[in-house]
Amino acid sequence: MPNQHHESIYIHGAVVTDLIQFLDKSVPYVWLLGHMPNPAVLWWDTSVPINKDSSFFGKVRNVIYDLQMSTSEFIKVSPNLNDYGLVLIQSNNPMPDTLELDRVPENQQDSVLIKNGATLKIFLPHAIETAMVTSYRVGYLNYNVSDQYRPGSPHFI
Repeated sequence: MPNQHHESIYIHGAVVTDLIQFLDKSVPYVWLLGHMPNPAVLWWDTSVPINKDSSFFGKVRNVIYDLQMSTSEFIKVSPNLNDYGLVLIQSNNPMPDTLELDRVPENQQDSVLIKNGATLKIFLPHAIETAMVTSYRVGYLNYNVSDQYRPGSPHFI
């Protein structure tokens, strides 16, 4: 059941492109948290910035970063993410430079996200896993998803 602030559904066996249907194309921003372009813990050759003015090409590992892009850009690159998990926030505003969600107590994160314009959160631990889709607009999931995910289905909470 939805609470007064949000509603959630679970999508079993999901990959990133399965979750595109939950995005609102009129909401302009997507924030990907903690993206790992190579989730295996191993050394690999790539180019990374040393600072904003110079780069390094060579062996790196454990590369993790956040990405902020338009919803339409995310939809275009989403097939390239099907082998990955993700944490995605969709919002009406770009997220502030100083917002680091992992520094916000878990019981305050939804409130902070909503205050910053968030409308949707998607958590997929890794590919072909159970994803949790949370809408901060109660009723959105009821009216904007296929029948298999509507209230009363085993996916809706």
